[in-house]
Amino acid sequence: MSNPAPILIVPAAGQGSRMKSERNKPYLLLAGKPVLAHTLGVFARLGFFSRIIPVIAPGEEKYFQSLIMMPFFNTEDYVFPVIGGDRRQASVYNALELLHREGIPGDTPICVHDGARPLVDEAIVRNVLEEVQISHAVITGVPVKDTIKMIDDSDNETVKSTLPRECLILTQTPQCFSFSILWEAHTRALEEGFEGSDDAVLVERIGITVKVVHGSYDNIKLTTPNDLNIAEALFSLKES
Repeated sequence: MSNPAPILIVPAAGQGSRMKSERNKPYLLLAGKPVLAHTLGVFARLGFFSRIIPVIAPGEEKYFQSLIMMPFFNTEDYVFPVIGGDRRQASVYNALELLHREGIPGDTPICVHDGARPLVDEAIVRNVLEEVQISHAVITGVPVKDTIKMIDDSDNETVKSTLPRECLILTQTPQCFSFSILWEAHTRALEEGFEGSDDAVLVERIGITVKVVHGSYDNIKLTTPNDLNIAEALFSLKES
């Protein structure tokens, strides 16, 4: 019996206040296309996913259809948006709850990728999907270049310790997990009122070992206006 085809969840419901833009950041233009169209396009081109689920902000359904779906995708049964929550974790949970109601197999690989990471490399996606078949819980990341210091959270001015750089990575997406693992991690976090910074931390806290696949320093998350400028430059280099 063949393994279930993977499903992709793309959180794209955040307001992106640090971008300082009137338009929500998934719809900001990058190299002539909305950021989210670039992101979804990488995964759509691979053809590995049985479904792509962008999680969009309430009230942006028509915006998504007119700026993303109609110009770039003609696959409404394949790219199926759902409405997100007020935080990223709630948005991912909304998508997982839909899949849970449908009764998808527990070993279905579920990849989660930030909508604001349009420069993800197709090779990274392939590597993550290969590893999740073995490890069932995989993240991407790159080694830390700078020295990281832990500071006193009471004043944010005093160094408490210097962390060993060789043991640190900058975590990225995609992150990929078997559905049963990710569903348990999210439901338990919801029941216990725990808020994590990514999906992997929810999986870690239920005792699952998470493997790391090497990512790319180009796979940046667009958070500030300067990130958008960097992404424009990286796109220009790819096209040259």
